[in-house]
Formats: sequence, C-alpha cells, structure tokens
Amino acid sequence: MKVFALSLLVMLMTFAFADDPEHGAFLPAQAAADVLKDYAGADGAFLGAGLIKKTYVADDLSTLLQYPTDELVIVKLNGAQIKQALERSLSLYPEANSSFLQLSGFDVVFAKVSNNGQHIVQVKCNGSDLDESKNYQIAMPSSLGRGGLGYFKIWDKAKITKTFSGVTVETVLKGKRYVETSPRWVASGS
Repeated sequence: MKVFALSLLVMLMTFAFADDPEHGAFLPAQAAADVLKDYAGADGAFLGAGLIKKTYVADDLSTLLQYPTDELVIVKLNGAQIKQALERSLSLYPEANSSFLQLSGFDVVFAKVSNNGQHIVQVKCNGSDLDESKNYQIAMPSSLGRGGLGYFKIWDKAKITKTFSGVTVETVLKGKRYVETSPRWVASGS
C-alpha cells in the first residue's frame, strides 16, 4: 500500500498545474477550452493565460474571461505551427507567462529544462500523435486568433477560417459549470 501511495504521489507531482493561468495548466480554463472546442466542433481549443482571470464562479465559466466580448473563431494551423505555439507557451517556464496556452484536445509532455530552446517532448491531439504536416482547426477567442499575446509570430488573422458572427466567448461559456479535468501539460523527467 505504501508503494502504491508513493507511486501515486510521484505521478501527481509530474503534472504541471497551477492556481494561476500564467504558471501552468489552470484546470478551470481547460474546462472552458473544452466548451469552446465542443461548441465550435474543432480539433482543439486555445485560451491564452493573459485572457483569463485568476478568480471565477464555478457554475459560470464566463466569469473567467478578461475580455468576454471576443468573438469565437476557428484558426487553421498545421501541426508544426501548433508545436511552435506550445513552445511559446513554455518560453518563460517556470516563470509566469501571459502567453501560456490553456488547452483542449491536446496532451503535451514537456521537459522542465529546455534542450536548445526546445521543451516539447510529445504532443497528442485527441489521442493521436500530432502530425506536423496536417492541418487542424483550433477554436479560440478572436483576439488570440488575430495573433494576440505574441502569437502573431506564428499565425495572424489570415489563418481564421471561421468567425462565429455575433457569438462571443462569453455567450458560449455563460452558465457552463467547471468540470474537473486532468492537466494537459505533463512535465517529464521529474
């Protein structure tokens, strides 16, 4: 029993989750990303930490939003761009980073210490390995879709393939409850 408990503790310690969206996987924001992904029928969803409040009401995920009037958009990104975005998320790790992405549809294994600026070890999209040449549809707030939070280095508004006109991120999340999920960012080599 002691071995099991110790193993479980070690496993839990390898997850990178935080009470602050700028320091790692913020589980309520992941739940919000899940709602955006499902609403949009997308392969995944991104929510930038700089767009998220640290406090919220558990039975209304829209209270997480700094900018609730952003429209929901879908951005077409290839796997290589997604990997670049994930690396950008970790560019200041373990320091706070307003560009840190809260994810839906993706599970990321990363090295705590970068290897020549690279942290990403493995990325899964909906259970399958990320294909760097394949295109993926990613739901996100319009400000992020236009390249906000420094993501203009990876994509810009030309990559937006669909705008849910008149549908704000707030309207999608309004009244949706926080449902706990597993962290989608997992540190390797702990």
